[in-house]
Amino acid sequence: MMTMERTQEMQRCMDDCCSCMAMCSETMMMCMKNGMSMSAEMMCMMQDCSDMCDMAMKCMMRMSPMCPKVCGMCAEMCMSCATMCEKMANGNEMMMRCAEMCRRCADSCTMMSKMPMAA
Repeated sequence: MMTMERTQEMQRCMDDCCSCMAMCSETMMMCMKNGMSMSAEMMCMMQDCSDMCDMAMKCMMRMSPMCPKVCGMCAEMCMSCATMCEKMANGNEMMMRCAEMCRRCADSCTMMSKMPMAA
């Protein structure tokens, strides 16, 4: 089980996960509303990223012993989403902000994935 005290790093990661989850959802909605062409693969990636961020945040809230593994998976998902957003952006500011948020979340989750488990 992880330490029962929420660290600043954990809180920052939870905040980044929440922001990334929202940014992916908002970006996907903006693309659909503006008729921006988005592949099924991209839509799936953005939804998966949003869902994974939600799961990681909830695991941290519960102090789940699975946090390091879940955060590691979230970091991987966020990096993949960031890469896809950058490729699709074509000058779109919101897509670039989404990529930046995904990278920030990936960094936080990578750090959390390396947090030691309490004995």
